[in-house]
Amino acid sequence: MLISDSSNLLSHQVAQNTMHTFMGMLAHEMKTSISGICMATNMLLQDKLGARDKKFYLSSINAMSLDVLHILNNMMSSSMVNAGKLEIMPIISPIHIKKWLKSYIDQHNRLFKSKLISIKLTFNRKIPEYLITDPIKLAQILKNLLDNAFQYSPVGGIISVFVGCVGESSMFFMVTDQGKGISSDKIHLLFEPFRSFNGGFTGTGLGLYISKLYAQALGGDLTLASSDNNGSSFFLRIVNQSNK
Repeated sequence: MLISDSSNLLSHQVAQNTMHTFMGMLAHEMKTSISGICMATNMLLQDKLGARDKKFYLSSINAMSLDVLHILNNMMSSSMVNAGKLEIMPIISPIHIKKWLKSYIDQHNRLFKSKLISIKLTFNRKIPEYLITDPIKLAQILKNLLDNAFQYSPVGGIISVFVGCVGESSMFFMVTDQGKGISSDKIHLLFEPFRSFNGGFTGTGLGLYISKLYAQALGGDLTLASSDNNGSSFFLRIVNQSNK
């Protein structure tokens, strides 16, 4: 009887911890989107903005507000807790990768103007025209990586995004910043839930955990190459479902 009670208690605790992680993920993604809305609102309140810039930030606020709804619907539809484990099921659709990514990066370039930080986007010559994946989860991964790079880049810094192929079935996205970096012995800790470090990589400790989880759900992985005072390069690889 005691063994049965202990087993039930352990199962309940595992399920509770998994649900806690899921709710943390949901809150983190909502916070990330709302932070973007606040950034656009602050830019909009500046007196020196022209009509064209005002229209851009109003459009950005509208787009990011819709993103909150899309992210919420996507997470609720594609995530479930089963037997104490969090399962992620991608909702795939085709995207024109160059058009989609250029539009996405352009929006972030305008939002990052407050710190005079720019994003340089480069494509490998041999990338496919279309990528079949879960575009909402891909956008969430890239947003987490770009926001992280923005936070730790110096004023006037450049964030590099390089897109290419891995063989015939996968694509990669490499996001590199000019921040302080992190020592190699701490890299593996960044992808654990609720981890943060003094002096860098602060926050809820869920962004990179979520990004790695989504990358694996998209058939790939997320890794990091970094060292003290040399910036960081995140390497995201995902499978192009059209080749499966």
